[in-house]
Amino acid sequence: MITKDLPVISEFFRDREIFITGGTGFLGKALIEKILYSCPDVKKIYLLLRSKRGVPVSNRLAQLKTCEIFNRIRQKDENLLEKLIPLEGNSMSLRLGLSNHDLKRLENVSVIIHSAASVRFDDPLPKAILMNTRSARELCLIAENLKNLKVLAHISTTYCNPKYSVIEEKIYPPLADWRQAIKLAENLDPDVLDILAPKYMDFQPNTYTFTKSLAEQIMNEYSRKLPIFIFRPSIVAPSVKEPFLGWVDNFNGPTGLLVAEGTGLIRIACTSPIVRCNYQPLDVVTRSLLVAIWKQGHSPSSDALVYNCACSQVKEIDGKELSQLYYRTFPKVPFDEIVWVPNGRITSSYFIYKIFLLFQVIPGIIVDTVFKVLKKKPIALDVMRKFHFASSSLSYFIFNYWHFINDNFFDLMNDIKPDDMEDFSFDFYESISSVDYVYKSILGTRRYLMNQRDEDLPTAKRNYIRFWYMDLFLSLIFWIGLLYYVITRYDLLNISKSISVLEEFKYVEHF
Repeated sequence: MITKDLPVISEFFRDREIFITGGTGFLGKALIEKILYSCPDVKKIYLLLRSKRGVPVSNRLAQLKTCEIFNRIRQKDENLLEKLIPLEGNSMSLRLGLSNHDLKRLENVSVIIHSAASVRFDDPLPKAILMNTRSARELCLIAENLKNLKVLAHISTTYCNPKYSVIEEKIYPPLADWRQAIKLAENLDPDVLDILAPKYMDFQPNTYTFTKSLAEQIMNEYSRKLPIFIFRPSIVAPSVKEPFLGWVDNFNGPTGLLVAEGTGLIRIACTSPIVRCNYQPLDVVTRSLLVAIWKQGHSPSSDALVYNCACSQVKEIDGKELSQLYYRTFPKVPFDEIVWVPNGRITSSYFIYKIFLLFQVIPGIIVDTVFKVLKKKPIALDVMRKFHFASSSLSYFIFNYWHFINDNFFDLMNDIKPDDMEDFSFDFYESISSVDYVYKSILGTRRYLMNQRDEDLPTAKRNYIRFWYMDLFLSLIFWIGLLYYVITRYDLLNISKSISVLEEFKYVEHF
């Protein structure tokens, strides 16, 4: 346990220069916001940015500053955003694409947070190696020249060793030699490497888990001379309270399922009703990561310390329970625009899923046709297609369970000083109910991802009720029609039998 005479976390970050990769991502933006808000005396935050579609990094930084996530920073002191400094580069390039001038500007950096990664599961292996593995090596080579470096935090994932059912807070044996993997990605024909990928990756479920596992090997090796720790979040979900209740800005993880079901576009999902998933709210991740950085800065380890940033088993939730919570909460916070009342089902049978998918596609075609008539962009079939492919790529994780050991992670709570509890305590998720968290997640998705105003909720509720009655009416019509068909069919059979009996009786009487 850290001694009581150490400075508070905000004091540790005072006058420090920080270098962050992946600062425009979901977690990256939240980290920047939290540092600026809770540690306002930080000196500079350098961000690795690449010019995108001809937009220079200065413009990209200006766009980043306008993001809704920085609203409370603007309310507190808008000048804090001036501490963000863009460095033009690319995580897929050697030296991260940084110029000699920009490398020189990093000489006083004392904290590095390596968050950049491609989270696509279907990336070609050469691209995934360059992005997720070689970038880790390039960052370590840069870090070796930083004389004031106190901490290098590498953001990994709890799912980078999926062949083990119990994931401990340790580095696992390598799946391949990371040096050889980088050489192959640099020199071998990409198509050839893609053909060899399944065997070379030891049949890992995707290129993401494989290349993130290799990156951990790099960090473990360089930890002998650099102050490195590895931070493994599980599935990052909407925030509980920071920077805002339910904040989210992408469709990854449970949010994609939430939107697909909440708009009524998805009527069937292929998932396990019993396998429990581990979701960690965004603000739990950001707070605990900053505590780990503070701890590493004062008590560096000769080996790479690993933190499994995963919730306790009590907070894990299965697919059936999650869907039920969504459907019970949608009437309270429905989306403004729905194509039908949210009321789907889940199945673990891929055969049944494919059958019901057909009946889901037909209404999708009708919805898109209506959208075209109204001169709106048809989205139903596109959303269904994306959801189907996303479900397919996630199937390995949906139907398998992992138990995460997270003693190091929860021990961080014991190190937080009383003065830091309000800003950095991260055990609040353990006490919040699943019902309350789902409500906050849907409300946050409405506000920050769907850009829907709270003032429009009464209208959305009335619209939901209309669809509910329509669904009830059509269901009644269907069942009444089915009942009528059965009764009619039954009567016809009786008449046919009566006629047959009568004719047989007359035939016998004749003789």
